[in-house]
Amino acid sequence: ESFARTANGALVGVGTETLRPGEVGAVSPRIGDIHAVRNAYDDRTSISIHVYGADIGAVRRHVFVPATGETKDFVSGYTNHVLPNVWGQDAAFTPPT
Repeated sequence: ESFARTANGALVGVGTETLRPGEVGAVSPRIGDIHAVRNAYDDRTSISIHVYGADIGAVRRHVFVPATGETKDFVSGYTNHVLPNVWGQDAAFTPPT
């Protein structure tokens, strides 16, 4: 479900999109990124894969409260004890030839 801000800062729903297996949806600050994700089915599991263009564990993000438009900032961090080297190759890594 996508949301937009009104002139007074409240959030209003502007549409829903149901993705079927194999379909892709996109959000971004440029095209709109205030959204809620939920399972369209009550009787089965759905899996969604989220791909981010940044180090998502270190980026300041926001949670929005639809009823009030309130924004709460957060940085999710990581649950693993060792941060993987996601931006470069490990010194011990040798790419295949």
